[in-house]
Amino acid sequence: MAGAGIYCALATMDEVGLRIAAGIAGGIMGANLAGRLAGAQMGTDTCAQKTGVAVCTVLGAAAGSAISALGSNQLIVSIATCTVLTAGASLVRQTANLPDPEPLADRLKLGAAAFGLMGGLVVGSVDREWKVDSRLLPARNLGLITESSIIELGKSSFERLGPSVDRHALNFEGRVVAALVGMAPYVAATVILNGYVSGKLQPDYDSIYVHDLAAPALVGAIANAVRGATNALAVSLLRRQQRFAAADGRDALRASAGVRCPRPCTVSNKTCVRYFLSACRNAVYARFRDAGFSVIDANMMAQGVYACFAQCRDLIADLIKGEGWSEPRMQARRARPEPPAATAEAIAEDMPEARAETDAGEESIIV
Repeated sequence: MAGAGIYCALATMDEVGLRIAAGIAGGIMGANLAGRLAGAQMGTDTCAQKTGVAVCTVLGAAAGSAISALGSNQLIVSIATCTVLTAGASLVRQTANLPDPEPLADRLKLGAAAFGLMGGLVVGSVDREWKVDSRLLPARNLGLITESSIIELGKSSFERLGPSVDRHALNFEGRVVAALVGMAPYVAATVILNGYVSGKLQPDYDSIYVHDLAAPALVGAIANAVRGATNALAVSLLRRQQRFAAADGRDALRASAGVRCPRPCTVSNKTCVRYFLSACRNAVYARFRDAGFSVIDANMMAQGVYACFAQCRDLIADLIKGEGWSEPRMQARRARPEPPAATAEAIAEDMPEARAETDAGEESIIV
């Protein structure tokens, strides 16, 4: 509700100023997200690694600024395509039954980047509008800063208030499986509650009044409860079956630890992830509205796309912390060549002393 209040307060202000402010905020969020993710996964030991992290940081800042201020859907399609294909390449690298999957993985990652660029170009040729007409988009995205910060601060502070399920009882592979298992229920709940029901509860236009947005926001929160319940159930079942257990062997159910002060770095990472995904959702919604879709239809489609990636928010936060595949890759077994069977003549030829002793023994036996 705090984010909705800020959105309503800013919605009547100058559009140019709002777009500039949203671009600055989106650039900071995008740079933090891309830079931390690249630094954790690429490393910063060599000059080449530092250069790669710097390039990713600049690209993240540019993308975050354009999406937050202008609503450029071409960038969203490119990022989504790259993310899906890179995740697929990483999975192939993890499970490829090849003697040396490294070259294949590198080619797949290069192909993922190329496909992502091509996806953006294709969308750019079909949809040439790099800026949505909605003047409310920058106000929505500025309100997201407060909304994302409050949500992640509250979750990190109160998640141990009572007994809870610890997703880190599973290794990274198990957390990926749990996220995929819980994706369908969460997407369905998001489309139905955040998309259809929420759209029904608000006027058939983009309102800027809090009393029009209060009920839809409360109904939409139910989808997050569905997400938490399904994810907790998936983690519990996997841990009970002794599958994908973490290396430290911790239990899935953890006792209450009360309210605690979260680490600022953790809250900051999760806030950046939530903000960026939500800003992409708002841009997709605004583009559908510009295309003539109703509030309900645009809301359902935007929320459905958003839910697919929002289900993986925690995995993205894990990657920012430097985590990744923990199990060894499957390698093709190679048959070890067996030495040729040695004959008595070959042994005798290789060992003249042994042959002499054998001959002397035979002569003594004959005597």
